[in-house]
Amino acid sequence: MQVEYDTVIVGGGIAGLQTAIQLARCLRRVAVIDMPGGRSTVAKAYRNILGFSEGVSGDFLRQTGREQAQKYGAILITDEVTKLAADSSGLFTIGTKTSIHTLTSRTLVLATGIRDPFPTIPGFSDCVGISIFLCPDCDGYETVGKDTAIIGAGPHAVSMADELIYYTNRLTVINHAQVRVDTQAVSGLSQRGIMYRDEKVCALHHTAGQLQEIELSSGERLSAERAFLAFPGAHALTELLRGFSVQIHEKGHIHTNPRTKETNHPNIWAVGDINEHSQQVSIAMGDGTQAAIWIQKRLREFETLKNA
Repeated sequence: MQVEYDTVIVGGGIAGLQTAIQLARCLRRVAVIDMPGGRSTVAKAYRNILGFSEGVSGDFLRQTGREQAQKYGAILITDEVTKLAADSSGLFTIGTKTSIHTLTSRTLVLATGIRDPFPTIPGFSDCVGISIFLCPDCDGYETVGKDTAIIGAGPHAVSMADELIYYTNRLTVINHAQVRVDTQAVSGLSQRGIMYRDEKVCALHHTAGQLQEIELSSGERLSAERAFLAFPGAHALTELLRGFSVQIHEKGHIHTNPRTKETNHPNIWAVGDINEHSQQVSIAMGDGTQAAIWIQKRLREFETLKNA
């Protein structure tokens, strides 16, 4: 069974849902294809979003976003996109893992996000998004006046310390991955009053997600109220676009027109964390709205030519 849409959105996180809401309100036939998961699902309390000073979870935003998109007529499909192709006319074909339907569309939006390299540490999943964070731009404020650990890999952890010392000088760098750190860098940490431990984290002790102690492989327990991760390997999920004329940077992020969010390939847009910009919920929402406005303009152009 073949179903044709004006726009198919691959990825149902914050950016993808915002795109769907805007386009559905333009009376467009929109499908969002999404698999459970994504970076926003581990964020249990965004506190830097207008109107949510007490925090709002990624799950709440996604659930309300799905309901809002469906209210305006968007179709939500739980599946995994495995193949994208375009014919000579520019019509896109979207293949999914279940292959129940063949979807086609005139425009395509990638909102697939980023996959983070989370460590396997007991207690981590309970604390992440509550007292353990990833992004100092988003959550550096959460460390103010608190004992804070940076759990990471050598130079990446040292670099994170450089960011967080602006907020707190009560820092400990833990080289969990035991990647070599230059002795001069370790000396620099000490000179600024930052403790350093070159050993693995065995467990995170907490109460209802609020970090209390970090247990090291030596048996030492460090008091900590907050922690940040600093590992390399965050992966932008852009593999589906490798066969198209899309400019993809070394780390996998996509270059788009800053005004429209369209990629180098006509009629393909990219929104959210796969783009080359700050990874923030508010920016993802802005991406989605901005892309949708320009997609609507493009679809109107198609219709004008078709009816001429």
